[in-house]
Amino acid sequence: MLPEVICGAIMMSSGDSGNSLSQLNDNMADKVHYTPTQSELLCFISQKSKTMTVDDIGKICTDFYREEEIFAAKSILEQVLSNRLPKRQGVNKCRATVDDMIKVILDPNMILPTYYAADLNRIPPVDSNHCDVAAILIELQCLRTEVRAVRQLSEELTALRQEVLQLRQLKSEVAAIRQDCAKLADSEFPPLLAVGSNGQQVEGAAVAAGSQLFTDHARQLKDVGIKQLAGNQRSSGLSIRKPVRKPVIGASTSNKRLASVKTFRSVEVFVSRLHPSTASQELIDCVNEVKGNLPVKEVKCTKLKSRYEHLYASFCVSVCVDANVMKEAVDVFLSAESWPVGVLVRRYFLPKNG
Repeated sequence: MLPEVICGAIMMSSGDSGNSLSQLNDNMADKVHYTPTQSELLCFISQKSKTMTVDDIGKICTDFYREEEIFAAKSILEQVLSNRLPKRQGVNKCRATVDDMIKVILDPNMILPTYYAADLNRIPPVDSNHCDVAAILIELQCLRTEVRAVRQLSEELTALRQEVLQLRQLKSEVAAIRQDCAKLADSEFPPLLAVGSNGQQVEGAAVAAGSQLFTDHARQLKDVGIKQLAGNQRSSGLSIRKPVRKPVIGASTSNKRLASVKTFRSVEVFVSRLHPSTASQELIDCVNEVKGNLPVKEVKCTKLKSRYEHLYASFCVSVCVDANVMKEAVDVFLSAESWPVGVLVRRYFLPKNG
């Protein structure tokens, strides 16, 4: 049916041949898009163009297919094109025609049918010399990355299994210690109430002695259990740390019966990016202006050696304040609103050797 439509389009008059041909090509493109077409050469080009280079495809097709097969494939391809392919001549006309067909098939804007091969003997073999080595290397790198990731996951899974086994062993040991403690409590502790000769229950000294004995045994078993548990945890790599209580510092302002010793601490501030002609007294005046109501005992300013002394100056400002207002002093003197624009300020720590 397709050749008949093409022949009818060619026999039309020259006045409306262009419009009619374009309409027929559009209609045929829509139909061919869903209709598979037999062509071994076009099938080979469309499939191998995804994994092989253009030069290799052109050389293989030129060497394998005959001239009439190449031009027959060209005619099949031109059926879905709005413009015909250029007519090549000369010695290399077959190679040039194959290159033209490859360009059309690789064009992403083209709508082409699905080409299939009915005779597998007319499909050229492809050896390893025509493979894309760069694509193979990329796939190999991706495969190696996945193998390394899987190996790392395997190692982490092995470590988790060992930790789970250790936790299970520790849990079983704790359960065994609890069972031993329960057995000792049931078998060795005497009853708290004694029965007299007349059949009445006797309390008092016997009850007190039994209670003291129960307390001593319970404390002893608790110490033994804690020591055994600590030994098991140390053998399994776990550490036990006793909680450290923080010191208590008085903060009451109403209780003034006692007076604490006045302690002072220094806040060292590194100030840089100052003008080279900046004097130490200017920094001291700036600190006295910034401090506000903060009680400051003494302010010292030391000029440091800068890398480029002709460009900027650096100083170390040491502010001595009461230890109770140390935190407020750090917040005030390391605040961006306390210093001029462009000045670099940060905490300065003196060397350990003084």
